[in-house]
Amino acid sequence: MTPIKVFFLEPTDRERQWLRRFQFSSKRICSANAYGCDAMFEIGEADILYTADGMIDATSQGPRAIPSREDPRWPRTCAACGEPFQQHDEYQLHGKQIYVRPDTGERFTLRDAPIGACWDAWWVHQRARRRFPGEAVEAAGVGNMIGPDGRSLVVRCPDGHDWMIDSRASNCTMKEDDAHHCWVRHGRPEDGTLHVDKAGNTCAAGAGSIQTDKWHGFLRNGFLVE
Repeated sequence: MTPIKVFFLEPTDRERQWLRRFQFSSKRICSANAYGCDAMFEIGEADILYTADGMIDATSQGPRAIPSREDPRWPRTCAACGEPFQQHDEYQLHGKQIYVRPDTGERFTLRDAPIGACWDAWWVHQRARRRFPGEAVEAAGVGNMIGPDGRSLVVRCPDGHDWMIDSRASNCTMKEDDAHHCWVRHGRPEDGTLHVDKAGNTCAAGAGSIQTDKWHGFLRNGFLVE
């Protein structure tokens, strides 16, 4: 495999939006989608709305007005099985945050980000905003999936798997220890120096590589390699 450059994505305050119809699988089985009938129609971009504690407001019927149910843009049938939606099925204004690649100006939602993309899963390390006053802020380590720089970095691997570098490896040998890092990262994705190995406070799991269902490799000096 040709080495793949790892590049950073920065979050914006904009989101792509869709009109979404769906039905929970617990209410109706979809013959082609285990999660239930679902379909979306993209309607453009808008500013993100945040809650009082700084999180993205993802409520389906939040403060933003959604189009009337008579709007013809609402999907009429499931995208997977073709079953028509019923009036009582769910209506949702669905939004996904837009990220930008600074070196090229390309913009993606995380769902559409290409292989090699790296981002900070800020919703992980900003859980402290929702804690009760006086409680301790989460510390770095696998117990909180937070790296030494206070971020929770994720990289999209060649098979599409999203590798959370600061999480606990499935073969961790120090499962009672929350302060170590199964993967020890150095450098920064912003300048191409992100590197992952076992040089630090770590366990005996592996040699710093990532093993997914379809790919096994390393993140070395800013590149995904085998």
